[in-house]
Amino acid sequence: MLLNDTTYTLDEALRKLYQIHDYQKELKGDLTPEEREKILTDLERDEGHCKSWMQQVNETMAMMKLFTAALRDAFTMPEIVVRLADMLDYNMEVLVGPRRANLKVEDPKKYFFDAKALLSDFIDIYLNLGSKPAFVEAVAADGRCYKPENFAKASQILSANLHAAPETAAAWDALRTRFAEEKVRLDQAELDLGDIPEEFEDPLMGDLMTDPVILPSSNIVDRSTIVQQLLSNPRDPFTRSPMTIDDVVPADELRERIMVWKAERTEQARAKVAQSTEAMDTTED
Repeated sequence: MLLNDTTYTLDEALRKLYQIHDYQKELKGDLTPEEREKILTDLERDEGHCKSWMQQVNETMAMMKLFTAALRDAFTMPEIVVRLADMLDYNMEVLVGPRRANLKVEDPKKYFFDAKALLSDFIDIYLNLGSKPAFVEAVAADGRCYKPENFAKASQILSANLHAAPETAAAWDALRTRFAEEKVRLDQAELDLGDIPEEFEDPLMGDLMTDPVILPSSNIVDRSTIVQQLLSNPRDPFTRSPMTIDDVVPADELRERIMVWKAERTEQARAKVAQSTEAMDTTED
């Protein structure tokens, strides 16, 4: 619930800030009295909404920082960690990526918005969970929004604008290095596996399943996928019929076949690397 609330309030608040930015830009142009009045009316409406959403953002981010520090295991469960990492990476892109210019508004404190403080909150959450390998993997595996350059930019802001303590800056640099190294490892693992057989893919997420389960509808998905689905909506995603996690049946035979296939592909990749290394050594001799 906290993750859902944080994601939703952030999306709404930042969307309103984008609109306010656009309204303020339009008001600096040549407008008819009617156009100006229309924009001012829309601006006043969205300012009220933005203030409300940003107050909620600040409250939920404070809770998120507190809980991720105290309940690391809960936030790195398979059904939670991927959604959390995706949310963090997305908002990191918003705050330090090219779109950050669209968040610049006149008198941001009027809307309870402090971009640097919000970025600091996100950095704290990353650091709270950085000791968990599952979290590091989830961040690096985010193919949509994980970008090493965003983390490097955050590092610059952390030292230059947020005046972080040396140990905090060092911890952040060490963590972003771990993210980058994990990204390299995951990319290589993906190359090693090659094309995934369709029967081994989660039909909802498109990823290689590790713990396939059979739903009441007879469809097969990864356990983490259906657990995540049931947290928000207790229904079979294929038939919309009510269900709980107790209704799933482990697909043991399929899981075994996936494990064998993965081991075989990994061993084949290692053998190729070994052959290539031996060939290079022979050439040098």
